[in-house]
Amino acid sequence: MTNLQESIRRILREETNSKHEGLLNIIQEDGLYNFTKDTGLSYNDIYHRIGELPREVKIQYLKDVINDLEQTPGELDLTFITGSIPLYENDDWQMVYVEYLNNEDNVLRVNLTTFIDDNRDEYDSIHEDDIDYETLETLVTELSEKLQYKRM
Repeated sequence: MTNLQESIRRILREETNSKHEGLLNIIQEDGLYNFTKDTGLSYNDIYHRIGELPREVKIQYLKDVINDLEQTPGELDLTFITGSIPLYENDDWQMVYVEYLNNEDNVLRVNLTTFIDDNRDEYDSIHEDDIDYETLETLVTELSEKLQYKRM
């Protein structure tokens, strides 16, 4: 952790373009999840300092969260960690939530739930290759904020 902090301090003293590239390199090497844990910065803090992160960094962030906090092998039930994360309203004006994340065989799956009024639920799963930008951004932002808040 000391080497990471020293690297960050050194990079923050450098010029702006070098700073962005240096921080991005550290995040890509150490992983966004470990970076946020070690520095106490949230995803939004990082986004405002260096801009958009590559998709693969965000996917790896979710995989690292699962691997660190899993309750059963390769699975993270968000209802116990952060609560369900609301994503969007479907065509019937019902909210679709993320309740589980799965990282089996190093393949991320996002498990969705729609609560229907007549006491039944609908479930769906999204493979990591099919996660759209908004869903990925919401998951990383919400998880980062909630996990940072829990650490305080």
